[in-house]
Amino acid sequence: MERKIFEEKVGKFLDRYGKVKVLNGVNFDSSNRILPYIVENDDQKFAVFAFHWKKSIGTNTIIRTEHQIQDMNCDGAIIIGSRFSQNSYDMVSNTNKRGNKSIILIKKEEMNEILKIAN
Repeated sequence: MERKIFEEKVGKFLDRYGKVKVLNGVNFDSSNRILPYIVENDDQKFAVFAFHWKKSIGTNTIIRTEHQIQDMNCDGAIIIGSRFSQNSYDMVSNTNKRGNKSIILIKKEEMNEILKIAN
């Protein structure tokens, strides 16, 4: 049940930023994350990966995300999760400095706070 509530919150959160589309045909491990999304407006298109697990999201996930956004022809990605390792923050910072694609890390608590403020 918690997973379904998480999916609904992610969808509601993303609605604030543009047109949201759930990607059903993307290959992913269903035990690790909810279905990926695309959120886009007139200016940009971002892939969104929301991880339901409670463990820290590390550099392997960041590397996979970088490859996926290239394949999906997106301007960047938003990754939503419980925690992020310091190495993943460092890797995202370096990726964003290069300027090719942008990656945004959002903790579930931050997402929940934004949703509370919006209501």
